[in-house]
Amino acid sequence: MAIAPIILDDTASAAVENIVFRATHPGKLMSFIAAYMLSSTQRRFETESGPDGSRWKPLSRRTQNRLVARGRKRGALNILRVTTALYRSISERSDELSAEVGTNLLYAAVHQLGGEIQHFARSQRTTLKKVRGGRQRFVKAGTKGGIARNITIGEHTITIPARPYLGFSNEDVREILQIGQDYLEEQPQ
Repeated sequence: MAIAPIILDDTASAAVENIVFRATHPGKLMSFIAAYMLSSTQRRFETESGPDGSRWKPLSRRTQNRLVARGRKRGALNILRVTTALYRSISERSDELSAEVGTNLLYAAVHQLGGEIQHFARSQRTTLKKVRGGRQRFVKAGTKGGIARNITIGEHTITIPARPYLGFSNEDVREILQIGQDYLEEQPQ
């Protein structure tokens, strides 16, 4: 599982450590904390905002106009959730002393941290067909009326902005501490 390192501030770390030390079965407490962290992370996808509360950068116009299922335009809604693959891959894991939330997808880090993807120049064969209005469209090779051409695509860079979804907000820290306090109050003495 790919996990972005997230560090609580010193006061929260000490408080959580104290709660875990006092718990008779810390594994159960850690599973409650991991479950909360998972739901908090999933909520960020739904609200399209980072742990600090800032909204994710909107999709570029080109991405919004990209065609998806059945020829419809992708649109500006559901950032990082068109296929829901990243959203569904978020999972939690816990043991006696730790709780983790992360994903095993290779491209998850570029969405969390942002980055640039370098595409090198290339040549390829493509098939074009004239459609209404005299315009040309890409079609599958072998399509009736299609004309095969060699085209060259120049070198270019795609910049993907950071859209952080893993991390702790101040509310998350308060809730984790509250989960710990509630657990200590409910456990048998």
